[in-house]
Amino acid sequence: MIIGIDIIFLHVKDSVKMSQWYKEMLELDVSFVTEDLTWTEFGFPGHPPATRFAIEHTRDSSSEVEQQPIMVSFRVEDIFKATTQLESKGVEFCGNPKIREEGISYFTTFRDPEGNWIQISQRK
Repeated sequence: MIIGIDIIFLHVKDSVKMSQWYKEMLELDVSFVTEDLTWTEFGFPGHPPATRFAIEHTRDSSSEVEQQPIMVSFRVEDIFKATTQLESKGVEFCGNPKIREEGISYFTTFRDPEGNWIQISQRK
């Protein structure tokens, strides 16, 4: 079911400042930025298939998902099939709709037994 880590991202209060820091200090290559600058994705050219790394602005919301500082999203080939498999094993997903579309990916979010938020995602 899982074919790799798709993306690891940090929830931050100032996405512009943090993105600039990672770009300048770690010399990461920016591969994608949303128009509203709330999501900056860094690529690792020449090293495919690479795990992606991103900075995401967290709003002042009560979202438990955004309160977790680090999110790991595992890559799957078929998110609909993987979600069905996980549900058959008792995994409960959060959000409505369960599988969401954002940018170039589909993703869904759930918790592990200790309450950590985890995602699975599929590129379109």
